[in-house]
Order: sequence, then C-alpha cells, then structure tokens
Amino acid sequence: MIHDAAIPASIHPSSVAAIERRGIGFTSARWAPADLERLMAHLTNAGAEALSQLRQTDLLAAWDETIAAFGDPTSNERTILDPALTRLCGLSPAGLQAALEVVLGGVSGSATLELVERAATLGEGPSPLVAILSSNLPGLAVQPLLPALLLRVPILLKSPSSEPLFTPAFVRALAHREPVMGEAVAAVTWPGGDQALEAPILSGAGRILAYGETETIESLERRSAGKVYAYGPKTSLAAIGSEVLPSSVARALAQDIALFDQRGCLSIQAIYTQGDAVGLAQALADELSTAAREMPPGPPDPVVVAGVQQIRMEAALRGLHIAEMPLESGTVLVEPRPDFQPSPGLRTVRIHPLEDLGKLPEILAPWAGRLQGAALAGENAWRLQPELESLGVSRCAAPGHLQAADATWHNGGIHPFEALTGKPLAD
Repeated sequence: MIHDAAIPASIHPSSVAAIERRGIGFTSARWAPADLERLMAHLTNAGAEALSQLRQTDLLAAWDETIAAFGDPTSNERTILDPALTRLCGLSPAGLQAALEVVLGGVSGSATLELVERAATLGEGPSPLVAILSSNLPGLAVQPLLPALLLRVPILLKSPSSEPLFTPAFVRALAHREPVMGEAVAAVTWPGGDQALEAPILSGAGRILAYGETETIESLERRSAGKVYAYGPKTSLAAIGSEVLPSSVARALAQDIALFDQRGCLSIQAIYTQGDAVGLAQALADELSTAAREMPPGPPDPVVVAGVQQIRMEAALRGLHIAEMPLESGTVLVEPRPDFQPSPGLRTVRIHPLEDLGKLPEILAPWAGRLQGAALAGENAWRLQPELESLGVSRCAAPGHLQAADATWHNGGIHPFEALTGKPLAD
C-alpha cells in the first residue's frame, strides 16, 4: 500500500473520526511538492505494475462489495462517514442517501459489465490518470475510478477542500477488500489553485479529467496543454408535449429537480411545455411539496435564498402565476418569456409555455455547448432529440430518469474510455 510517509495519515479514510474530532474546518493535508512528486512516481511504477497483475474477477468482486457497502446507510463505512458527509455536502440525510443511491447505482450492475466487455478490446490508457473532482455531487469519484481500473490505469483522485472525506473513505474500503487498489489509487486533497503543489501532479499525469467551474478548468488547460478533458459546468431542462397530462408527469419532474438539491448537471432547471402550463405548475408544486417531506432539502444557503426571493418578488410584480408553496419546498412559476434562464437553486423552476415545441432548439441555441440533459415527454418532445444533441445535449431521457445515468453514459458526448484515453474508440 502507498505508505503514510507518502500520504499524510490525515487524509486516510481511517482518520475520518479524527477529522471529526478536529472539526469540519479541516480542509487539506500538509503537502510539499516533493511529496506529490514521489506519489506520482509510485503510481506510475508500482501502481501500474500492481494493476497489471490484478485479475478481473478480483477487481469486480472488490468493487461490487464496496459499492454495496457505501450504498447501505447501516454499513460500518457509512455509519462512520455520514454525520460529517451530510454536513459537508449540504444535504439532508434522506437527500444524501438518495444521491448516493443514484451515483453508486450508476456504476454497478449490467452497465458495469458492458464497460468490462469494452475494456477487454482496448489497450491501457495514458498513465497515471488524475481526476480533479468538484463538490456538487457526493460520490463523484466513482465515475472516473471505475473506467480507470478496468483499463488498469493508476489514478490520483483529488477531492475538493470543501468535501475531503468520501473519496479517501471509498478508496480505503476498496483497498481493504483488494490490497492492489492501495498501490494504484491515491485519494488526496489540497487547496485548489496552488500551482507549486500542482506542478508535479500535472507534469506526471498522462491524462487529466477535470470537473468543476470554468476558471478552474481553464487554469488546468493552460498548465497542461493537450492532457485535459473537461467536464465543465452544464445545465439541463425538460420539454413536455401537449398530449401529456400534468398529473402524469409532475412527480417524475419533481424527482429530477429535487435530487442533489438541483445542483447536478442533469438537474432540471427549466421546463418548456406545449400543454397546460398553469396546471403543470400546480401539479409540480404539489409534488415538490411531497418531495420536501420525503427528501428534505439541506440547510439553505443565504445567497441562494436571496436569489430565489428576488425571483419570487419580480414574478409577483409582473403578475406571473406563482404556485403557493413554502420557500423551503421549492418555487414554481409560469414564465411567458421563452429565454432559458438557469435556476438559482433551492428547487426553483420556471415553466415556459410554448405553442410550438419545434422552436425550442432555436431558443436554446445561445446555450449550445453548455447543455447536458433533457427530460422529454410526448412525441413532439422526443422529435427534438437530434436537434438537442446538436446543441450539446448528451443525455435525453423520460422525466424521472434523467439523473439516473449509468457508467456507459457519454458525459459531454464522449464515451468514458475515450475521455480517459484521449483517443476515439472504434465502433
């Protein structure tokens, strides 16, 4: 296993309890550039060698057991982790559980087997892989980790300082079940943007997957030209045909809005409907109120609250229809202006009535390249799929299923193995 001399013990999952005792203000280990240089050398040499000897059956057994443990809120791993993780993620306990069920469920089952079969036809990717993670989704580390392991590529997972716990906890549990993982996977954190610390990481990386804001990604690209594949900030929406009854789709839409407290790139931010916009607004408000009881939102951010209150006030002054519901349950209003506007959060959504859904691609054209998903209901909505994909939409699904992407999802329009290797895959 990568030794404590190389990785400070304070970032190991076994230290979660110690981190709790020290307080949630803990953000990073005390790294020096030389430490990270040694770590990258270890992954490049010993890590790659260890993975080359790992049998596929042993890898998958350890993976499945670890995924099952972290999906179970009563497991030892989750019992230790959850109190701190819930606070750091800003979710309610029920919200955290729902989020992890979706994220972990996406890297298990038949989708995993499909990746296994595809990996067998490919060679190893650039080594080692570095994944710079963002904090909007709990458990995000599993998405780049699985394809890296299947291609036998050592990987360094850099957690955000705001949530440094899940990834090292998961990696330690994986290594406990299969010790080879401890040689080939490193879970670390440091304050982002420290160029002196990051220099040995970026120079030693064969490939860099970057999740996060535009500024972070642009900085990495400047310093690592040709190595970075970016999963930058994107947004999603829904389109509903005239034949779809509000009562038949509202609950599913509410699920895609409430999950992750609307912070995911596949979270619905706006709804375009060819049907009864006011009826849909009321049905959606009812379902969001139910969701707030079953899966309460996390502690409200004062900045977000202020933004939502401003939207409500402006809508009232303009005489728009606003569904009656508590602020903490969400905000639903009917916006006759068709221009797409991202939600400020707190389960806020604008419903835009459109007589002709066929005009939606033109309305969304200014957002080309910044769109991720579309929840589609009704024939007229599904006819838009090719045009939406031409604008950069990488996932179209029925409402209620938009956020349940699995390990084969082409996030950003590219296969996960293609993102990892930087090379197009043969059909």
